[in-house]
Amino acid sequence: GIPYHSIETLIVEAPDYGHETTSEAYSYWIWLEAVYGKLTGNWEPLKTAWENMEKYMIPQHEDQPTNNFYDPSSPATYAPEWNLPDYYPSELDSSVPVGADPIYAELRSTYGTSDIYGMHWLLDVDNWYGYGSRGDGVSTPSYINTFQRGPQESCWETVPHPSWEEFKWGGPNGFLDLFTGDASYAKQWRYTNAPDADARAIQALYWAKVWADQQGGSAIVDSLLAKGAMMGDYLRYSFFDKYFKPLGTTSPRTPGATGYD
Repeated sequence: GIPYHSIETLIVEAPDYGHETTSEAYSYWIWLEAVYGKLTGNWEPLKTAWENMEKYMIPQHEDQPTNNFYDPSSPATYAPEWNLPDYYPSELDSSVPVGADPIYAELRSTYGTSDIYGMHWLLDVDNWYGYGSRGDGVSTPSYINTFQRGPQESCWETVPHPSWEEFKWGGPNGFLDLFTGDASYAKQWRYTNAPDADARAIQALYWAKVWADQQGGSAIVDSLLAKGAMMGDYLRYSFFDKYFKPLGTTSPRTPGATGYD
């Protein structure tokens, strides 16, 4: 029940292969089911689409198992970003000051978990690349990633790699040393959120609520609103600088932010 990004396999778009899927595709699926509910009064397909998205596009706790070790006072290590893939790997620089994450404690207190409720942007639906789930090499679907090396890296220049890095594929450090330079590398997991897609899914729920209320209300739509609101709470991360620097800063040496600055 996972929609492909496109029927065709050979495409030149954000995905490098049509039978991957994206959070963008899911957001439009949710939007279409909202419109279907408006036209027919049947909101079950909207619920089905959202639950499918939750199951497959939002990493489960087992996919993000160590978030409880995250330190919001030291959220990231700086790596310069370059225009061309040729300039990568980019050396990590721990001397660059980073800010504090001002919303982590609030989110954890509100929802009782350190897990992120947001979509990863790219899924290898049929495990075409063979990375599998959590490094097993066989399970479908498979969280993967591509773009890592600056704004001029085309989709076919990217190196598709597993989101769960077990050093089973690529080189001795998996794929990590293609993108960042470091003294040593650790096995890890990492996901990328496309906030426009999450926002579109939330917007679809907003309109579903408007249209359902015009029909006299829908318990199904009302039950989804809390999930949309939760996704919106996590979506606030997209308003912050990657390293929690003050918004608008142009220098890596600018001190980190301490709140919403």
